[in-house]
Amino acid sequence: MRIAIALLVITALRVAHAQEASNDTRVYRVKQGDTLELIAAEFYGDRTKAVFIMVANKLTHARPLKPGERLRIPVSREVTTSPGDTFKTLAATYLGSDKRGSFLADFNGLPPDDSIPAGTLITIPFTIVHVPPTPESISDIAKAYFGDGKNADLLRRYNFLEKTSLDKNEQLIVPVYHVRLSTAKLPALDAESKARRDHRREASARVAKAIPAAQQAWKDGDYGGVKAALAQIEPDLDYLDTNEAVDVGVLLGSAHVAYDDTELALATFKRVVARKPQHVLQSYDYSPKILAIWQKAGGQVK
Repeated sequence: MRIAIALLVITALRVAHAQEASNDTRVYRVKQGDTLELIAAEFYGDRTKAVFIMVANKLTHARPLKPGERLRIPVSREVTTSPGDTFKTLAATYLGSDKRGSFLADFNGLPPDDSIPAGTLITIPFTIVHVPPTPESISDIAKAYFGDGKNADLLRRYNFLEKTSLDKNEQLIVPVYHVRLSTAKLPALDAESKARRDHRREASARVAKAIPAAQQAWKDGDYGGVKAALAQIEPDLDYLDTNEAVDVGVLLGSAHVAYDDTELALATFKRVVARKPQHVLQSYDYSPKILAIWQKAGGQVK
């Protein structure tokens, strides 16, 4: 295994200089009997991922580790979203550009266009900066880090490149999306993050009961019942799943219209459109007055 990793670094990477870009690292003190493979297994759950520890510590070949030696371990991390966070804003903060929002969404298995409920745990992949000492194809870099060249296009898009190779000493950011920190190594959430996460769980539990009651009240023409069912949910719209937030906002906004509370209806509809700009109201389902205020809020009608 050590030989394989050494060959990978020497023959494929040919790294002159590599460092983490916009990511966290953990400092690990080597214990008796540790090897790069064992440390990789401990942090990543995969012995074959030791190459990333080698690159982070500028090791061009595998070597015995000394007890007490300090190693930098590149790690993915979890963040708990705040109200108003989007994949674009998170990518700008953690990945260096809001244009990488779609990569962050893909990494978390979520649609890039969906808004993110506050209190959601989002995993941020670690990245490294690859700087070749001689001209090198992006396909070869992809093979070295991902095991094949199929991710060359991903690397080009991530770095906003059209060319297929790097010049000497030209930097390439490599997002290590296929390596996650082992659960046992994840740091505990801080108090504020835990509070947002718990707030989201509580809001989801409340809305599961409130929406059916509000929908029935709407069918019955009991607009006061709609407001009563949803009034305590409205402050939590940012913490609800997108579809839940839309259901609550449209129902509550429509009830405000029924009570001629135009300003409240407009403000509520604007929050819905902010969460899901592409949401469309069907003209045959709502009154002309509701549709007019919805459109004034920026919503679409079909």
